[in-house]
Amino acid sequence: KKAVQIMFFPSHYKKNKTVELPAPYLSGQSIGVLNDMKYGLRTVGDVGCGALALYNAMRYKGLEPDLPKIIRYLELAAAPIGAVFGTFPFSMGYSLRHFGVKNKMTLSFRKLEAAESCVIAYWTKRPVFSGGHFVFCVKQEDGTYLVHNRWSNVSEPRVCKSLREVVKKHCLIVGYVLK
Repeated sequence: KKAVQIMFFPSHYKKNKTVELPAPYLSGQSIGVLNDMKYGLRTVGDVGCGALALYNAMRYKGLEPDLPKIIRYLELAAAPIGAVFGTFPFSMGYSLRHFGVKNKMTLSFRKLEAAESCVIAYWTKRPVFSGGHFVFCVKQEDGTYLVHNRWSNVSEPRVCKSLREVVKKHCLIVGYVLK
């Protein structure tokens, strides 16, 4: 039998715990205090969009998110190879459930557009050959979407007219409708 090697970074939790986070939602992973927080072999600024999407989903559902705990969990359960490529898109559903956020995974753009709120993983340009990104979206009363961490270098959420403005055609990896 081969032993499964899990990359564990106990010092990250202690270091990340000292960071004072902006409130209430998190955007702009590569600026401010978020940029240098440790996540696996990288930083939140490099590959932390999944952790921020999970944090924002918890906040939206009225839970008490703890970003250092979220990062520690993702490092162990959802970010293979020391999080070099960030959070594995298909692990977000059970990660959300682990932190108390009920959700339903979907590959349907129509179902995401009908949702009140969702977490979306998508390719930033060409499928597979470009980087992936996670965002947390909330549908507004006027039909627009408030998108948290839309751009890694912008600290405020962005208002988008549609989810297609965020996720280009054929670039959706997976979505999670929050229940």
